[in-house]
Amino acid sequence: MQPVVNMPESTHEQLTFRRITAADRPALEAIAAQTWNGDDYLPDVFDAWLADPEGMFYAACLPDERLAGAAKVTRLGVGEWWLEGIRVAPDLRGQGIGRAVHAYGVALAEHLHRATGETDAEVRFCTNIGNTPIHRMAAAFQFRQAAQFWRYSASVQPSDARSATFQPLRIDQLPALRAFLDASPHYANTQRSSIETRWMCRRLTDARLQALAAQNMLWSWHGIHHDSAQIDGVLIGAVGAPYRAMKAEFNIIYLDARVGALALIAQAARALGAALGVDQVRHMILARGERLVAIEQAGWRRPKDDSGKACLFSRPLSQPIAFSL
Repeated sequence: MQPVVNMPESTHEQLTFRRITAADRPALEAIAAQTWNGDDYLPDVFDAWLADPEGMFYAACLPDERLAGAAKVTRLGVGEWWLEGIRVAPDLRGQGIGRAVHAYGVALAEHLHRATGETDAEVRFCTNIGNTPIHRMAAAFQFRQAAQFWRYSASVQPSDARSATFQPLRIDQLPALRAFLDASPHYANTQRSSIETRWMCRRLTDARLQALAAQNMLWSWHGIHHDSAQIDGVLIGAVGAPYRAMKAEFNIIYLDARVGALALIAQAARALGAALGVDQVRHMILARGERLVAIEQAGWRRPKDDSGKACLFSRPLSQPIAFSL
């Protein structure tokens, strides 16, 4: 059941906001057909977003009730809200509608959060590093840039010895994993998050780790001490197609190792990908100089068109702000 919550007031004099319904699919598919050269993921997630029992898929409508824009607020966990999928009808862009949809999403996250009765919370979103209008909007709404992630990929490199340094991590080993993460500088620098499909950053809480373990996505790495009782690194990932019309790859959503060992685990990840039967491995890596050098030492490379650079923005909820549009 979706949350019962009073919708916030609109901050735009010409727009009203409401929940998306199944009847909005044609209008949104028409917008999606003109987004990212028709390769928009929105039609693929429409039903799931509509059925989300904790977040809200919302529409911005003009006075004549035409759907002008839309976006999704998602609850990822306790005190963890995500704003995604902002869309504006192509013929209405440049009129401040995207800004109003974003502002409404922050206000809506605040309302939904209050309904949970929880205390501290934040709302986050990702956008492309080159999307300067969104960066300016984020600053205007008091978001801070928390991290950058750059996409790297590599062909697999078969090696039984290297792939054997990974072991599937069981539920009963989660306390050891938690100890490793809590001691890891990289875990802190990633805002204690993985970065998943559609650049969704999710906190690696105990509940999230349990869910990932149940999906067989957690791997411990033992490539330094070669001792199964001592974790030298962690890999979280799964085989699948990251986006529509793409081949299956080994998509790594979190990669961490003891200080100085990132190149070793990144090279071993190529061997694990080969053992899992794919041709490519893929990872959005935290864009810090030492990590970029290490992953390139392991044979990973950036896209030739320099795409795939994500900026993570974060803002506490219950923080006073004037949404001037």
